[in-house]
Amino acid sequence: MNLFYKNPAISFLVLLLLNFLLIYITERYILTVDFYESSGDIFSGIPGKDTSVYQALQKWIYFSSAVYLILKLGTISLIIYTALQFNSREVTFRNVLKITILAEYLFLVPAAIKIVTFHYTFEHATLLDWHKYYILSAISLFNNVPADWAYALQSFNAIEIGYWFLLGYGIHKITMLSFDQSLRVVITSYVPALVIWIVTVSFFTLVMFPTTG
Repeated sequence: MNLFYKNPAISFLVLLLLNFLLIYITERYILTVDFYESSGDIFSGIPGKDTSVYQALQKWIYFSSAVYLILKLGTISLIIYTALQFNSREVTFRNVLKITILAEYLFLVPAAIKIVTFHYTFEHATLLDWHKYYILSAISLFNNVPADWAYALQSFNAIEIGYWFLLGYGIHKITMLSFDQSLRVVITSYVPALVIWIVTVSFFTLVMFPTTG
């Protein structure tokens, strides 16, 4: 267990495997071919080909998820590491990466809850319901949300705010900064980067799907 906390490679591998497990459960019990067909979303448009296309796409889902996770953790770690350097705090990138990976485990909780509660929340669920459903988020306060606002409202949630505090606590543990100072580092570095990311995703959503905005 001590090796798990100290070695970022092991903690990342476990995190990746848990993500793969959640993806597997989702594909096996929720986002099946029957689910897509019943919600009006067809993969191939060719009768009898949906299953083969679905199976081909499954292989890429795991790969793209792994690439996304690596890029996300690397980018956040680099942002925090740079902010700490500007604050004249001598820390190693390895230690920053370690706390970023450990904090990322928090996002497994809403993902698991979403899988368990999805079918109980929606009587006749659609793919749009799946994409917009996120526990403890601002999007749950609205019935009809334009596509370009959906990601922003999803991102504003209690889990994300808890993630800020976990990052702050992690920074506090690897530096001589107080918890308040560590949290300030997160708010002045990671949070602005998150806002830029949300605006970018929302912009491209509006560009690619103008009729849903």
